[in-house]
Amino acid sequence: MSEELLLICIGCHLLLTGAVYLAVAMKADRRQALAEAGIVLLLPGAGFLAVGITRLLYSLRFMQNRIDPHKLMNRNNVFTNLISYDENVIPLHDTFLVEDVQIKRKVFLDAVKQNVLDNPRVLRMATYDTDREIAYYAVSMISGHIEELEGQLAELESELRQEAVPEKVREYAGLLADYLSQDFVDALTKKEKGRIYVKFLARLLQEEPDNAEYMQAKINQEIFLEDYGEAERDCHSFQQAFPDREEPYILYMKLYHAMRQPELMEKKLAELKGSRARLSPEALRILRYWGGAFREGL
Repeated sequence: MSEELLLICIGCHLLLTGAVYLAVAMKADRRQALAEAGIVLLLPGAGFLAVGITRLLYSLRFMQNRIDPHKLMNRNNVFTNLISYDENVIPLHDTFLVEDVQIKRKVFLDAVKQNVLDNPRVLRMATYDTDREIAYYAVSMISGHIEELEGQLAELESELRQEAVPEKVREYAGLLADYLSQDFVDALTKKEKGRIYVKFLARLLQEEPDNAEYMQAKINQEIFLEDYGEAERDCHSFQQAFPDREEPYILYMKLYHAMRQPELMEKKLAELKGSRARLSPEALRILRYWGGAFREGL
C-alpha cells in the first residue's frame, strides 16, 4: 500500500512539474520554463511554493510601482535574469538577433511607433524579418510614409505654381530628398522625381552657390540618373569652390566608378592623397580600399 501511495505521489509530482513547465513555456522561453520546472522537480512541494511565491511577489512589486505595461515583458524572467534580454537596454538594430519572437516583436513595434521617421534603416531591416507581423507592419509604415510624402509634395507643387518663394523651394527639395531615399519607390518614379530634384537643386544653387550640401546632392542625383557629363561639370565646379575638402574628390571617384573609368578614378585618388583636405574616417577607408585595389591591378 505504501509503495502504491509512493508511486501515486511521484506521478502527481511529475504531472505537477510538467504542468509548471507548460504554463511557463506559454509565457516565457524554454530556458525559463526548464529552470522553474527543475526547481519544482528537485524540491518536491517546497519548489512549487518557491516558484509560486516568487512570481506572486514579482507581480505585486510591479503593480505597486505602476510600471508601464509595455515594460512587463520581462516579468517572466525570474530565475534567468543573467541570460535574459532587457528591452530597455538592447540596441534596436540588434533586436532582429533575438530569438524570442515576443520580445523582438514588442521591442520593434514600440520603438517604431514612438520614432518611426527617425528609424528608416531599422524599418528597412524589418521588412526582411522572418516574423511576418514585423515585416508586414514595417512595410505598412513605409508605405504610409511614402503616401504622406506624396500628398505633401502634391500640395507644395500647387503652392509653387502660384508663388515660388525660396522657403517653399527649399521645403520641396527636402521632401523630394526624403521621397527619393525610400526603397519602396519604383525605379521609373525615382528617375522622374530625380530629374525634378536636380532642377530644384540648380535653382537653390543659383541663390546659394557655395552650398556644399546642395552641390553634393545634385552630383549624386546626376550620377544616379546617368547624366555623367553634367555630373563631371558639377564635380569640377565643386572642386574649384572647395579645393581643400574631401567631398569633391570622393564624388569624382564615385562618378568615374559609375563610368567605368579606373584610370581617371586612380588619378583622383592620388589627388586626394596629395590634397590638404582633412580626411574623415570614411575617406580614409576609401583610400585604403581603392589604394589596395589599384596596387593589385584592380
